[in-house]
Amino acid sequence: MHHKNTSIATIMQIKKLLILCAVLLFSGFAHSQSVGLVLSGGGAKGLAHIGVIKALEENNIPIDYITGTSMGAIIGGLYSIGLTPDEMISMFRSTEFNSWFKGEFEKDYATYIYRRDPTAEMFGVNVTRRNNKAFSILLPTNLISPYPMDLAVMQIFASSIAAAEYDFNKLMIPFRCVAADIQKKRPVIMRRGDLGSAVRASMTYPFVFKPIVIDSVLLFDGGFYNNFPWDVMIEDFNPSFIIGSKTSGHVSSPDTDDIFSQISNMLMVETDYTIPLDRGFLIDNDLKALGILDFHKIDEIVRIGYDNAQRYISGIKSKIQREVSHKELLEKRLAFRTKTEPLIFRDVIIEGNIRDPEKAFIKRTIKNSSDKNFGFEQLKRGYYRVVATDNINTIYPEARFSADSVFDLKLRVTKSSPLKLSIGGNISSSSLNQGYLGLTYNYFSINPWRLAADFNLGRFYSGLNLHMRQDIGINPLWFYEGQFTIHRFDYFAGNQVGFFANRIPGNIEESETFFTISAGMPLVIDRNILAKVNLTIGRNFYEYYQTDNFTTYDIPDRTYLNYIAPSFTIERSTTNFKQFATAGRKQKFTLKYIRVKENHKPGSTSRIATEVNDSQNNTYSARVFSETYYYIGKYLSLGVLADIAISNRTYMGDHISTLLYLPAFQPGPHNSTLLLNGYRATSFAGISLKPIIKFSESVFLQMQGGVFIPHRQLVESSDGVARFTDPFPGVSFLGSIAAVWQSPVGPVSLSATYYERSQVKWFPQFNIGYLIFKPKALVN
Repeated sequence: MHHKNTSIATIMQIKKLLILCAVLLFSGFAHSQSVGLVLSGGGAKGLAHIGVIKALEENNIPIDYITGTSMGAIIGGLYSIGLTPDEMISMFRSTEFNSWFKGEFEKDYATYIYRRDPTAEMFGVNVTRRNNKAFSILLPTNLISPYPMDLAVMQIFASSIAAAEYDFNKLMIPFRCVAADIQKKRPVIMRRGDLGSAVRASMTYPFVFKPIVIDSVLLFDGGFYNNFPWDVMIEDFNPSFIIGSKTSGHVSSPDTDDIFSQISNMLMVETDYTIPLDRGFLIDNDLKALGILDFHKIDEIVRIGYDNAQRYISGIKSKIQREVSHKELLEKRLAFRTKTEPLIFRDVIIEGNIRDPEKAFIKRTIKNSSDKNFGFEQLKRGYYRVVATDNINTIYPEARFSADSVFDLKLRVTKSSPLKLSIGGNISSSSLNQGYLGLTYNYFSINPWRLAADFNLGRFYSGLNLHMRQDIGINPLWFYEGQFTIHRFDYFAGNQVGFFANRIPGNIEESETFFTISAGMPLVIDRNILAKVNLTIGRNFYEYYQTDNFTTYDIPDRTYLNYIAPSFTIERSTTNFKQFATAGRKQKFTLKYIRVKENHKPGSTSRIATEVNDSQNNTYSARVFSETYYYIGKYLSLGVLADIAISNRTYMGDHISTLLYLPAFQPGPHNSTLLLNGYRATSFAGISLKPIIKFSESVFLQMQGGVFIPHRQLVESSDGVARFTDPFPGVSFLGSIAAVWQSPVGPVSLSATYYERSQVKWFPQFNIGYLIFKPKALVN
C-alpha cells in the first residue's frame, strides 16, 4: 500500500513538472514572438496605415519592425521615431502640412521683400547655354515646389535619427524603406544614414516632386520597383509574424488623358502583395473611391484603416500571444524621446558647384550675419529668404549631429540658370486681350542683383518696363532699385461696349514715361512689412477729343505733365493669388508729394480755348489701402477691402485732364480698365466686402459689393465748364460676381461687373489670365 501511494505521488510530481515545462515553453515562445508591420504606398490613401496602427495599439498587439514604401515610408518613419497615431493625425491635419504638400511658403515667413511688382506672367522657363552651344530651355522637373517639404522632413526626423546614431536598427522601432534607382532599374533598401532623406527619396514621384541624390545616386519613389516590401521585412528582420497593410491596387491601364497612369505603366513593375499564409495577415484596405491626393479626407481614410484592422484583430491574436501594454509602449516612447536633442545649429556647410561669394550670401542669410548658434526658426526664415531670391534651383538641407551636442547644417545647393523667360497675358471675350513677355537675368553673388524687362501689348494697354535691383547686406538688409517705364492706356481702342459711359468721350489716350529710383528695407521682417523711399521723374501725355463725333480733320486736345514726385511707402502682402485672392492680406500706406508743370493745348472739339503754359502745381497726398481675407469655414471666406485717399489735387487744364489726374477707387481687376467719373475724387473712402464660396481651394465663386464715398467730385456743366462739387455729394455703389478657377497657369474667370454711376451698368466677360498693368506714376 505504501509502495502504491509512493508511485501515485511520483506520477503527480511528474505531471506537475511536465505542466510547468509546458507553461515555461509556451511563455518563452510567446515572449520570443516578433511582429513586423509592412506598409504599402498609395499617396493619401496611405493615411489608412495610421488607422491600422491605432487599432493594433489599442489591442496591445506589438510592432517590432516596420518596412514601408512611399506613403508607407512616411507613416512608418514617423511611427519608428515615436509619434503616436493621434500625433500623426494632428500633423496631417495641420496648416503646416498643407503648405508642405502644396509646396507653398508658410505666410509667417518673409519672402515679400524680394518680390517684384506682380506681372501678367502665366508660366516661365529657365534658359541656359551648355558647353558653349546654342541656348536651350530647361523645362521644370516638378509640379510642386520641394523647399517646404525638404525643410519639414529635416525638422521632423533629424533629432531622432541622431539619437539612433544614424542606424535605422536603433530607432524606437527598427525601420526600412525602399527607394528606386531608375538608372540601374533596381530598388534601393535604406538601412542607415539620414532618415529624413531616406523617407523623402521613397516618396518622390516623378514630375510631382524633385528627386534627391543620396550617395551620388538619383532616387525616386520606391513604389516603382517594390510597393509592398514584405520581402525586405523577411530578409532584414525575419519576424515570427507579418502584418501587412495595403492601400494601393495594381497598376491601372494607361489612359491617353492621364499622365500619371502613363508614367506608372512605363516605370512600375508589378508588386506581389501576397504574404504567405504561414507568415502573416494582409489587411487589404478598399480605398478605390478615394484619390492619391485626397489628404483633406484624412479622418475618413484613417477610419477606414481602423475599421478594416479591427476585423482582423481576433485572427491576429490567435496567432500572436504576446502583448505590449499601453504603459510599456509609453515607457518605450519616452525612453527614446529623452535621447533626442533640440535642433540647435552651429555651422553651415555648403556643398555644390557654387562660388565662394555665393556661399557667403547663403551662409550669412541663414545665420543672419551672426557667429552664434541658431535655432530652427532662424534657419527656416533664412532658408526661405535664400529661395525667394530666385538664384537657387535646389537647396537640400540635412542636419548632422556633432560631438558638442549641436548640429551642423549641410546644404546641397545647385544654382538656377540666370536667364528666365516668362510668357503670359490675358485672353478675353472683350477687347481686353493682352500679351506679356518677360526676360529676367539674375546675378548671384554676396550682394546679388537682377535685371528684368517686361513687354505688354494689347488694344487697351501696351508698355515696356525695365527694372534693376541689388540687395545689400543681411542685418540690416536693404536694397536699391531703378525702373524705367513707358506705357499707354487707350480708352478708345480698349472700349468694351462700343461707346463710353457716363458722357465721358471714349477716345482718350493716356501715356506715361517715367523713371523711378527706390531704396528699401524690411521694417518687421517676420511680418513681411517693407518700407521704401522713392523718387519718380517723368512726363505724362494725354490726348483726347471732347466728343465722340469727331472727324479726321479735327485736332485733339493735348495735355503734357512734367513732374518730380518723391514718396514713402510701407507695404506688405501675403495673399495667395495675384488676382482673385481668397486668403492672406495686402496692405499699403503711401505719402507722396508731386511738383508738376502743366501744358495744355485745346483742340478743335474743345469748348474751352484757353491754353495753359508751364502752370506749376504742388500737391500732397496720403493713401491707405487694406485688403484682408478671413477664414469663415471650409467652404466660405470673407474679404474686406478699404481704400482711403486724401489729397489736395486741383483743377488742371480741362475736365478730362483733371479727371485723369484724380485718384480712383478700383477694388477689382475690371475697375482699372474704365475711366469713370463716378469713382474718382480729390479725396475719398472706398469700402468693399467680398464673400467667397469655395467649392475647392482652386474653384470658387467670388462676389463683391462696394461703396465709394467721395469728398469732392469733378462734374461738368452743360456749357463745358468743370467744377468740383460741395463736400460729400453722395455715395456710389459698384459690385461684381465671378466664377473662378485658379488653374496652374492663372485664373480662368467668368464675371460680370456692375457700376451704378455708368450709363452701361453691366460688363460681362470671360477671361483666361491676368488683367495686371504697371502702376501709374501719379495716381497710384
